[in-house]
This record gives sequence, C-alpha cells and structure tokens, in this order.
Amino acid sequence: MREYDQNLVKLIQQKAYTETIDGIDIIMKPVPDDNRKHVVDPRVVETTKIKMNVKSLDRNSKFSLYGQRVRPDKVSYDITTTDVHEDEDLVRINDDHYIDVYTFTPENYETGRPVLIYLHGGGYMTGDVAEFRMAMRFVCEQSGCKVIFPEYRLSPENPYPAGIEDCHAVVEWVYENADSLDVDRNKIMVGGDSAGGGLTNSCLYLDKEKHHIHYAYEYYAAFDTNFEKYEAIYSDDLFAVIDDHKVYAQNRIDRIRYSGSTGDLYLQGKVSKDDPMVSIMSCDDLSWLPDMSVVCGEYDFLRLCSDAFVKRATEAGVSVRSLRYLGCDHGFMEKVGVLPQAEEVLLDMAEVLKNL
Repeated sequence: MREYDQNLVKLIQQKAYTETIDGIDIIMKPVPDDNRKHVVDPRVVETTKIKMNVKSLDRNSKFSLYGQRVRPDKVSYDITTTDVHEDEDLVRINDDHYIDVYTFTPENYETGRPVLIYLHGGGYMTGDVAEFRMAMRFVCEQSGCKVIFPEYRLSPENPYPAGIEDCHAVVEWVYENADSLDVDRNKIMVGGDSAGGGLTNSCLYLDKEKHHIHYAYEYYAAFDTNFEKYEAIYSDDLFAVIDDHKVYAQNRIDRIRYSGSTGDLYLQGKVSKDDPMVSIMSCDDLSWLPDMSVVCGEYDFLRLCSDAFVKRATEAGVSVRSLRYLGCDHGFMEKVGVLPQAEEVLLDMAEVLKNL
C-alpha cells in the first residue's frame, strides 16, 4: 500500500541534481510534485498539521517517556511484493545479557551476499523492530541481501555505554558467524538513522583498527551530541523556506533543535558530550573512516552537523556521498508508503548494499 502515486518516486530520481555548496558536492533530491524552491513537501505539511496537535511533541509540555515511545502518528506500510522471511534470535552480549536480534532474508536468497546491520533511531530511548520493520523488509527485498536488526538496550533505563556495547557486539557477532549466517564477512554495511547513526559512528570508532565494517549508510545522524555548537551557528537563513510554509518548517526544525535532553538521558554525565565515542566530530582525524553515504532532510536541525561532518570527512580523504532530500524533515525515511522520498532513499540504500 502507498498513499502516493508510485510515479513520484521516479520523478525524484529523474529530477535529482548535484549542487556544490561550500566546496562539497551534494546530491539534491527535489520535491517531486512542486517545482518551487524551498517548499515543504505537501505530505510533510499535512502530517505536520497533525503533529502540531500531539501534546507529547510540544517542546513546552512536560517530558513523557511513554509519550515518546508510543507514537500513533508514526505510520508505515508494507510495500514489498515478494516473501521476506523474518527470524528472531536471542544473542548473548559480552557474556552477561541477551538482546533480541531480527534477521530479514529475501526470497531465493543467494548465499555469501553483503549484509546490512541496521541500528534504529529514537533518541537512544525509543524505537523497535515494529517501527522499522517495513523499511527493513523493503531494503532486504530490493537488495537481495540479509538485514540484521538488533534491539539494543534503551536509555534512560540503560544509559551509556549500554547501547554502544550491544550494537558493536552484534557487528562482531555477524563477522564471527558470517559462515553460519551465509553472508560475506568482508562486506558488512552498518547503517542507522538519527541516534542509530550516532551508534553507527560509535561502532566505526571501535572498529577503526579491525576494519570489519566495509561501508556506512547514515540518515540524519547524530555526528555530535553537543547541540550547543550548532545552536551557536543557527540562522533562519540556513533554512530558507517560502512564507506559506514557515510555520511547518520551523516546527520540524525546532523539534530536533530542542531535543538535547534525550542525549542527556542517554549519557547521564558518564562521559563528556565531546568524547569521540559519542561525538565523532570530536575526532582530530577522520581519515580512517570507510566509504559512506550521508543523508539529511532540508528542514532538519541536524543538517548543520551533518554538512559539517561531510566537509571534514571529505577533506580528510574519505569517500562520502552526501544526499539532501528537499522539503523533508527529520525522520522521513521510516515513513514507508507515506512519503515517496522514503521509498526512493531506501532504494538508494538497497542499491549501495547489493553493489558492495
């Protein structure tokens, strides 16, 4: 099921162009059915109108962990057309606890293919397979590769470094058990969105000597947990938008701009926000990173950090594809069947994965 005409996905691909900004080439993915510049996608406008009436999303309301974890406004659909098999296993982590790990396998799977380990977002405190299942199924189907999805421990009950330990242990588990999993241990891609992108970066940092991770694919990732740095450079001019859409764009930007408390609940003072383990932007050198794809929406506060990371990594000699989805906000990828941009960017991820 799709809430849009599938031709819009093709239009995004056909209308894509590359623009050089601050010396960096960015692949721009336009709003498919509105040719004006600096507009919020019409589907994002409609969902934002709904979100503006959800009390738990109001930055002035009292924080509710339940409200963050139970989000009826998050909708996605199954757009696969073939059988994708799903396995659930308990994997022992560091000999002291277990976590749930899901494996998605495509129909007629060919052994020895590349594999994706996907680390979900949610401010380090929310998210599960139910929220991301449709995206994982689609990438699995379109790539012909297995997708591994760990349910890492969440904060605030399990603060730093619990999530990092779980995610990195799963990377090592896949590498060590590649033969029994029927995947290529030399073609491991780790991907993640938002906080999951931050966990991806933590895994990359822990992997810089081993090089078990072949490629990273990150959506609007947490490259830095110290938001104050980017608040200092924030300007409305950096998020140009037509007058009719200002209220919607600002709502989407502010949602992430004022979400720094989620990082506080994750770190709980156990480590500095500027520690490279949780803020890869704090690394003096980034040249050790593998090839990457970095995706961000036009109206996402994290774009400031994302663009800064891409520039630094590129200047350090890392091969980075930078993709910007115009008219989109933070979290657009998981809206499978709701936004054509979600389908299009998942197709891009699947293409990268199968071509590793």
